[in-house]
Amino acid sequence: MNTTKQYRDQQEARQLQNSISFFMKDFKVRILLHGNGIRKLRGLSPLTLFTVIFSLPFEGVNFSQGIIRNPNLGFKKDAAYDFLKNSKHNW
Repeated sequence: MNTTKQYRDQQEARQLQNSISFFMKDFKVRILLHGNGIRKLRGLSPLTLFTVIFSLPFEGVNFSQGIIRNPNLGFKKDAAYDFLKNSKHNW
């Protein structure tokens, strides 16, 4: 029974990620980020960072759990903080 719940949770997580990906493509978030001065300086693309940070509330995870304590991400907390606090980004 635990396996069934685990499988269902994995399916829901996959469906959520697909929904977020479709949203990012449909609303052309990459173009919006670029148009507002949010460009890649080094490392990951701004879209990747934005997508991860954007998806946290939908996953029911706070910033600390989702970014700081998550070793599975392709970036560290400093990249997320730098992305959010950059004064050149026209939010």
